Amino acid sequence: MCTLQTSNTPKQRGIRFWISSFIIPISLGILGYYGYCLGLWGRNSLLLQYLFQCKCSSFSEEWRYPKDVDVIVSACNVGWVDLSPSGNLLYVREKKMVFASNYLLNLKTGEKINITDQPYAQFLTDNLGFIESGLEDDIVDIKTGTKYPIQTFRYWDENAYKNGEPNLELLVSALHQAEQIFLTPNYSTVIVLMPNFLTNLNQGFTFNQSDFPNWGPRRVERFLQENNINFQNVTSFPEEAVSPDGRFIARREGIFLVETNQKIVDGVALWLRGWTNDGSGVVYSTHYGGPCLIPLYLPMADDTGCLVEVDRPVLLLKVPSEYLSPTRTP
Repeated sequence: MCTLQTSNTPKQRGIRFWISSFIIPISLGILGYYGYCLGLWGRNSLLLQYLFQCKCSSFSEEWRYPKDVDVIVSACNVGWVDLSPSGNLLYVREKKMVFASNYLLNLKTGEKINITDQPYAQFLTDNLGFIESGLEDDIVDIKTGTKYPIQTFRYWDENAYKNGEPNLELLVSALHQAEQIFLTPNYSTVIVLMPNFLTNLNQGFTFNQSDFPNWGPRRVERFLQENNINFQNVTSFPEEAVSPDGRFIARREGIFLVETNQKIVDGVALWLRGWTNDGSGVVYSTHYGGPCLIPLYLPMADDTGCLVEVDRPVLLLKVPSEYLSPTRTP
């Protein structure tokens, strides 16, 4: 009886070994890449985000986030953003190798307004921004980039200082006449705009904590409160923010009902920026840098740095549709 034997020479076994050594890792890599791009796995993996997120098709970025989340600006493009006080406009500074591209994004219509040649200014209103240089501060028209110099209180009036000390009586009187007063995020500088400031630049000034020697922390804020001055806090990263209709409150952990403090949607592990104007969602972004993939431990240093950061997109966390119904009572 004749038995057929399959030839399995050492050469053939070696060829199969080398083929499998290449094919299996390549197949796993392809599977991992497309699985991540399609949002099938690795959504919360910083390593996969670092390796693949900007190599996937741009339209797939939103697939890697829950259904209650919209991507406003791609992680591959965003360098810095700032939300206007009304929640209508998002200032976007794109990440470029050489020249930065800046634009305003209308969150309601999706319209982009190119402002590449304009200096970055902290939003005061949707129309006005503030540049604090320490020497000559400016109020800036957000859309046109026109700068309006604004003087310090010391030089605003010849009687602003007496015997080297600020004339607090004159300052308080001016503050009660002001049209708009803004306190910057570091609680140290106040921007005071009188009526018709843009047509009469002398009708506005700034003052800061250096005008109040020997006071404690946040002394400028306390001064405003003690004198019953109405002012607006200019902040980029609030700890929490109440929706325009007062029904919801947003924190880093998510969106909650004001009445019961019940969480109705989880957060997105980013920093809170503020509500959109219509109260349908909350904007979140990174705080100066993305999450750290590889920490950098410096000798003789109390804190750690970061060797590799992972870019993250600007996200809109939406209020679930059932809570937006006009007939719904949270």
